Amino acid sequence: MLACLFLLASCETTPDDYQTDPGYEYFPLEVGKYAVYEVDSTIFDPTGDTMVFSSKTQVKEEVVDTISDNNGETLYKIERYQRQADTLPWQVSKVFTASIQDNKAILTEDNLRFIKLVFPARKNAAWNGHVHFNPSLIVTVAGESLEMFKGWAYKIEDIIEQDSVGNLAFDDVLTVREANNENLIELRRSNVKYARGIGLIYRELWILDTQCIEACEGQSWEEKAEKGFILKQRIIDHN
Repeated sequence: MLACLFLLASCETTPDDYQTDPGYEYFPLEVGKYAVYEVDSTIFDPTGDTMVFSSKTQVKEEVVDTISDNNGETLYKIERYQRQADTLPWQVSKVFTASIQDNKAILTEDNLRFIKLVFPARKNAAWNGHVHFNPSLIVTVAGESLEMFKGWAYKIEDIIEQDSVGNLAFDDVLTVREANNENLIELRRSNVKYARGIGLIYRELWILDTQCIEACEGQSWEEKAEKGFILKQRIIDHN
């Protein structure tokens, strides 16, 4: 370094990984690629027979085709399948698209266009993942209305060399904090992990509301939540 300072005219800069690797492989898109997840969900329903309903399902997401949008951009068509147990057949539950455009990973689902990652993928990179829709839109969960995306702010919190989810180990894992917003009556928390060459390997969502304040002081959100849900999604297989 000192030699470069004193002999500037003869020094050359060699691009390093920071400059040359955008990190697209954290969001790989290729026809035939799939991942299988175990999903635990807890739904809070103040009007139901049971206040808290928990379920466990398996979800498979597979890139099945490519299509072009109105601007000629290539979109990857992804089918999502569900089943209650690994002895049951897969049932298609949803079709959505994903793409990389203008150094952004775009996922479009239920007519909502999300920016899931930005490139180059670097620690502390921050962006508005909901710039293409009104984050105050109302989402219905168990018949209850929620401002699910209120206060979200995306940020790459960490990139580590090794991590594991369940029994699976991964090299080069990126963690995105999508939301971490809490007050007396609302909790919006969303964290996801992407592994290089694989994509999404873990997601955890806490979308909860309550009107119980003084009487519930000191209680956890699992105890005082009146509506909303908790979701934990872990990868169990992939190609």
